[in-house]
Amino acid sequence: MIEKGFVSIAAMERLSVMGLIEPLKRLPDLIRLRRQLYQHFINLKVDIVVGIDSPDFNLGLEKKLKRSAIPTCHYVCPSVWAWRQGRVKKIRASVDHVLALLPFEVGFLQQHGIEATFVGHPLADRLASSVVADTATDNEAVHGAEMLRLCVMPGSRSSEVDALLECFLQTALLCVARIPQLEIVIPAATPALHDKILNVLQQSQYRPLDSCLTVQRCFGRDEAHACVRNATVVLLASGTATLEAALLGKAMVVAYRMSSMGYAIASRLIRSEHIALPNLLLGERVVPELVQHQATPQCLSDALLELLVNSSLRRQTEHQLEGLRDQLALGADQLAASTVLSLSRGGNI
Repeated sequence: MIEKGFVSIAAMERLSVMGLIEPLKRLPDLIRLRRQLYQHFINLKVDIVVGIDSPDFNLGLEKKLKRSAIPTCHYVCPSVWAWRQGRVKKIRASVDHVLALLPFEVGFLQQHGIEATFVGHPLADRLASSVVADTATDNEAVHGAEMLRLCVMPGSRSSEVDALLECFLQTALLCVARIPQLEIVIPAATPALHDKILNVLQQSQYRPLDSCLTVQRCFGRDEAHACVRNATVVLLASGTATLEAALLGKAMVVAYRMSSMGYAIASRLIRSEHIALPNLLLGERVVPELVQHQATPQCLSDALLELLVNSSLRRQTEHQLEGLRDQLALGADQLAASTVLSLSRGGNI
């Protein structure tokens, strides 16, 4: 957005918190920022405000703006269908319209009196045109030479990495012990993450990975996609990255961990059978997902090794994931833009 000429009022990192406990530590700063943004939009007399994700922050801001007669649109439906369903009342009070990325979200919202439009997923649009040819070429290069590659993605947020990095590295050790020729790559999304991973790898227990593991700087989305595309199987944290891997047609194992207190609270609020987006969209457990106490190096390595050594199972999983591109590639950017223009004060498509 900055590259397109937008002005950033505050650093995005101020909103980059997740879970139930971490945001509480940052609450005073987040409240100040929300007040600042509200006054900024009121002073500008904007035609519409589009909140992008970050519902715990944006919905409160949008509610105040809506009460001030400024149209509000929220891009990316909060996962109220999965957990904390009571939030649907807050959405109804805060926004005039929701732009939904997933098809089942519109029906859920409309049942609760919230107008919504399914625009598809922009990731599917970006990946759909090239993924089939690229994947076929990459698979031939990897599997034709009988090379097996594991892409390890412990997340992008600091809290995710803290929870999963060492668990994933220990998982990698178990996989290499079983398949000595296994190649492993960890795409690092930021310089800080790159340095953090290298520092952890200095521990003597990870020396067996020296010859087979590469930490690759992937500060652009295309570079990270290349790492996934060139992999045989992906081990990753639950989140949008699971959808990216699915759209790239990759078999995967998904893990999620959070603080003990946060999980104790969240587990009582979750209403969804699955946590991985591919499983949610397909309505069945297509990719293994291991949560909290199940996300151990032994369990993760068992699931990965099954996919790595069983090419039939791997191909079956890849085939099941293929339909997601057609389901989600609808031209999301244009649909979202048209909807926002129609909602703005005096706006026309």
